[in-house]
Amino acid sequence: MIKVMTPEYRDQVLAIWLAETTKAHPFISNGYWAKNFIKVKNQYLPASETVICVEGGQLKGFLSLLDGHHIGALFVASEFQGQGVGTRLLEYIMDNCDELTLKVYAENERAVGFYEHMGFYEEDRSLNEETGHLEYTMSWISGDMEELLFGLQC
Repeated sequence: MIKVMTPEYRDQVLAIWLAETTKAHPFISNGYWAKNFIKVKNQYLPASETVICVEGGQLKGFLSLLDGHHIGALFVASEFQGQGVGTRLLEYIMDNCDELTLKVYAENERAVGFYEHMGFYEEDRSLNEETGHLEYTMSWISGDMEELLFGLQC
């Protein structure tokens, strides 16, 4: 079940974030992520709208949305990856938004492929100032919104 995160899940969300972000980004030192843990805990998570996937009493993953349209985090616990959890979380957000953006490291090829599969496109490339690694800014726009913006091509 996808639902809005409540305070009792905060520590589990943070644990998934730390474990999975270090696994997804082996090209960045674990120290960088450990240093940013406090910022995620005290700044980003409270400022975001976070939805979680809970099944059988277990938290399987989460997605955090910043400013109503920017995906700041989408992580699934290792033991539940490949089971559609990330897809369900993202589809839930896509059903409730007209457009979304995110940043993803180019070296995180699995995530880039996932987002492309879900209809995101690369909008920009830049070096992350803190890590020095290439990031893609990716965007998605709903079919309804696309039709409004660009009209139907006949």
